[in-house]
Amino acid sequence: MRRILALIVATGLAASVVALASPAGAQTGNLSAFCAAREEANSAQTKAENTAVIQKIFDAAPAAAIPAITLIRDGFAKKGDKFFQSGPGTAALAQLDGYVYDNCPGVKVPVTAIDYEFDGVPATLAAGATNFKLTNNAPKENHEMAIIKVLPAGESIDPLKILALPDKKAGKYVDFSKSAFMFAPPGQSGYTPLTLEPGKYIYACFLPQGGKKDGKPHFTLGMNGSFTVQ
Repeated sequence: MRRILALIVATGLAASVVALASPAGAQTGNLSAFCAAREEANSAQTKAENTAVIQKIFDAAPAAAIPAITLIRDGFAKKGDKFFQSGPGTAALAQLDGYVYDNCPGVKVPVTAIDYEFDGVPATLAAGATNFKLTNNAPKENHEMAIIKVLPAGESIDPLKILALPDKKAGKYVDFSKSAFMFAPPGQSGYTPLTLEPGKYIYACFLPQGGKKDGKPHFTLGMNGSFTVQ
């Protein structure tokens, strides 16, 4: 699902707010397995990997999370990535991850995005399960927060230089398999779970200014930074 989340934040689609009621007689679920499967989704890339991990999340989902993961499972089966380019798709993912943030174990890290900076990101965090929440307080701009583990070869390099590199070259300095993404339209929040490992992480918003193809990436305007995990 890392690829899916990247697609969502790149398209900059606003998620409509939907009410998803829990079905009567729903399964009780396995919260531990559910939380583990949701984080596993961060590193799934192919359609087969995404299908498998979505089903794993569904099978373990507590009753309150069933409506959202059902929409995600069925929508992805019918439309693939295109499902996540729709209001119902982004809304279902936001609701699922909001449940993860509120109920899965781990340190909660609330972050605020404005034009053009992040507020609330600690300089240091403890290793282990961590749940991030990105609230967008900007008046008009969509914002995202990508969090990526830095490899030893990149720890002494200016994060801005790494962020500006194409993915293939950046792969020498960061570990994309240990990354997560959040997207939030103005006035809304996005979420992601991530088990942090000791070392350095960089974070950034890659969306273009004004939502225009030729707009400057937000990270070049100040929406970037790093933290250390101990």
